[in-house]
Amino acid sequence: MKKLAILLCILLPGIAIISCGFPDGSISIKHSQYSHYYEMTAKFNPEKTAKVDRWLDKELSTGNMSFVNTRLDGEITLDSKATFYIKKSPGYLHIKFDKEKNSDEVYFKIRSVCEGINEVVR
Repeated sequence: MKKLAILLCILLPGIAIISCGFPDGSISIKHSQYSHYYEMTAKFNPEKTAKVDRWLDKELSTGNMSFVNTRLDGEITLDSKATFYIKKSPGYLHIKFDKEKNSDEVYFKIRSVCEGINEVVR
């Protein structure tokens, strides 16, 4: 019985740490570029979601829409005529941009925004 109590005292804190995650959360960001499209997937600490939302608003919003406190899963078209797929929820952002549907100028803007996410979530 004493061995069981000692084993539980050792295992329970370890299980609690693993199940709760790490204090700062882990970050995974993947940028992929192909001939016809560009995509970025970011998984990050959900506490950074508001910061990501504000970044998207600053870089992409024209005043009549906001990314703050939204969950998105679909294709959107901005006033700038940029069209792309976005899936967004707390701690997660995926953007897929079709190069053939958009101008080079819009492509470089979206790519710049996606690359900026690297700094925003750190």
